[in-house]
Amino acid sequence: MKSKYCLGSSKENLSNSESTKDSYGYSRFPETIERIEYGRFRNIYLYITEKCQLRCGHCYMGNRLKNNTSMPTEKVFSTLQLWRKMGGSKLSILGGEPTMHEDFVDICRYAKHLGYEKVILNTNGLRNTIQQLSQMESNEFSYIQVSLDGGSSFSHNKIRGSGTFNITWSTIEYLINRGFDTRVICTVNKKNRGDCLDLIERCEKAGVSLLKFHVFSTIGNGQGNTEWGMTPKEWINFYEELEDRKKHYNISIWYQPSYATSETIIKFIREGYKGCIGRTLDRISVFPDGKAYVCSYLFDTEFNMFNTGNGKILLN
Repeated sequence: MKSKYCLGSSKENLSNSESTKDSYGYSRFPETIERIEYGRFRNIYLYITEKCQLRCGHCYMGNRLKNNTSMPTEKVFSTLQLWRKMGGSKLSILGGEPTMHEDFVDICRYAKHLGYEKVILNTNGLRNTIQQLSQMESNEFSYIQVSLDGGSSFSHNKIRGSGTFNITWSTIEYLINRGFDTRVICTVNKKNRGDCLDLIERCEKAGVSLLKFHVFSTIGNGQGNTEWGMTPKEWINFYEELEDRKKHYNISIWYQPSYATSETIIKFIREGYKGCIGRTLDRISVFPDGKAYVCSYLFDTEFNMFNTGNGKILLN
């Protein structure tokens, strides 16, 4: 018997033209090679540090944060070189909290120097963010993505800690006023589900360019908070409500379906959604120890795809 909820799907019943549409933003292959299922690692997710001021209950970094270590700057530079040579064109800089790396500014500028077409920062928006970005200009990033886990200080602070909502929101306003393309990402779980959608109006009024919603995953710290998890049906109900709500606003909104009914999976495929990122093999996550993974569910395992170091990328 077929499951009602699907994590992925084949392209059966789709015509060639339908399967190559890219309005959703997942199929990034040029038309000239549209039939090729796998390509180079275009999206490089580089975790330059495991230092972070927070210990969020849903953080997929989990015990890595206890290491409190950073990738040495020279190793960061060589890693950037290697993955650029491998065809990397879109770089996301993460942590931990990446702005806690002592050479954060130099790293970002070196990535631009190497020719990465997009350089993106993911940050928690606490005070380190303003301290570092006060030294930089808006054209040095394609965009900055700030984590905000709730539509109010009540829900956000339950997850990220007392006082963090107001600090993060002040940072968002600072970045927008400085001219940075500022985006907000919210991880939805049972603790904040009640007011997450209030972020739509708040972010639109502030000038946030894109609001993203992700579903809580039971990996990393999430393994200790499984009761926060949403069932497939609960997540589907959430994004269906989101679809209705967003009709009344102009702000761009994105969410990853993750789960879909058998009636709607074809729609998502036509929009370019390919299911699990591991199926497209165009994204790699590299950690301070040099281990590189194709899927976040493997981060706490020995199933890294590559080891990076000494100027080489070695298959594990």
